[in-house]
Amino acid sequence: MASSMEVDINGPVFVADHGGTGTPILLIHGLGGSHVNWSPVADQLSAFGSVRAIDLIGFGYTKPLGRSSAVESQRDLIIAYLLDHADAPALLVGNSMGGLISILVAEAAPELVDGLVLVDAALPTIRPRLDMPVIKGLARPLIPGLGQKMYEKAVEDPESYMNQLFEILFHDGSALDPETREIALDMAKARAEMPWVASSFADAARSLFRVLIRRKAFVSRVESITAPALIMHGDKDRLVDVASARWLAEKRPDWQLEIFEDVGHVPQLEVPDRFMAAVEGWLATRPESVSPTQL
Repeated sequence: MASSMEVDINGPVFVADHGGTGTPILLIHGLGGSHVNWSPVADQLSAFGSVRAIDLIGFGYTKPLGRSSAVESQRDLIIAYLLDHADAPALLVGNSMGGLISILVAEAAPELVDGLVLVDAALPTIRPRLDMPVIKGLARPLIPGLGQKMYEKAVEDPESYMNQLFEILFHDGSALDPETREIALDMAKARAEMPWVASSFADAARSLFRVLIRRKAFVSRVESITAPALIMHGDKDRLVDVASARWLAEKRPDWQLEIFEDVGHVPQLEVPDRFMAAVEGWLATRPESVSPTQL
């Protein structure tokens, strides 16, 4: 069971502490997500270190308060957090945008990073697809006026909005256990009362696209990273095609690639047991910097 706290990084930042000792393990959610995206696996990960899940600026319970939600600002947030609150290099576990932010942190501050677990990370598009529900879902928040309308719709019926989102995020939405679904719904209801949601989402999304469209610069970032990494990806991901994960593994053949069959964009929610098996298997091949502390 997690305990919650706020840390001060140019303003309050919400962090869920899932316990454990040893190597710091920081869980970084994706675009539109929060710390609850790690609910099925966070406590289990505490067998391998001290686990905390952070709410990025403008997401979850972390209010913007004048701070930018752009991915570069989120990178700086994570670096500041690690400098102030991690007593050793950390294992960064990032989903979607959180995976991209993890890459940015590892490139900018290699001394703070022990390893990366990239979970359906936001990556350059290698095989474009015309998935209209996904295109509409991503584009509307970026168009002035439409983002606010989406926010108003979420306020009116957060459960319906959440269910529509799950149809995109999951290959098999029925795989989500009832407790995790209830946790996600509670967060959706809380977020429906936060007026900054639409603008934070749009600012983060625009910055994400700006970084990913510069493919040569992205490759240079990836090639400069010294930390080991596990790339895991669902082969039915509708947001980030699995071809992008395979492309990343080609750029870094020393990084391990794990493809989940019949899984969507959030393996930690859809197939938590398979997620944990992949992480445990990868950690077993690592030096003792990250090892089980309470098996």
